Amino acid sequence: MAQFDRKIIGENIKALREASGLSQQDFSHLVEISRRSIANIEAGNGGNNLDLLDRISTFFNVKIADILKKEINLTLNFRENLLSYHKNNEPLLILLNKQPNITYAIKYKLLKSDFLDTPKEVNEIKSFFAQYGWKYLGTSISNALKREQDKIIVTRHELKRNTNIYSKTGKIIPTESQ
Repeated sequence: MAQFDRKIIGENIKALREASGLSQQDFSHLVEISRRSIANIEAGNGGNNLDLLDRISTFFNVKIADILKKEINLTLNFRENLLSYHKNNEPLLILLNKQPNITYAIKYKLLKSDFLDTPKEVNEIKSFFAQYGWKYLGTSISNALKREQDKIIVTRHELKRNTNIYSKTGKIIPTESQ
């Protein structure tokens, strides 16, 4: 029997959960296992039986084979497709329609837009999220952006004390001919 890499499965399940904007807690309710079990699965520490993988793949409308692949391909509008897929399931929609977690907001909305092509303060980023009806604390936004060091440049504001400004990294990626 083929051996599957629990770490890859865990990373793919985490990617699916984050792309849907769900917290571990909400996701655990949807697939009917504990939040701790979700954390263990995402860390590659177990819990990957076929019944569970089937529930997860059914919920996300993906094939089990996709979860087992080294890298899972997610569409830019994955969350919106998931909402459409579950449109007739009222209990699921209640959780899916909640404000997404900050990781989703940054990875799938803020960084996919051109908003941070020019440096912005946290209050400006809060306004960006407000257009989606989402309200995050400035400290939550700041902390989450600082964790995205490979994608975000954090610098001190030149005029405002104790204020950071945030912008995207690598706006121009040189090609071999440049």
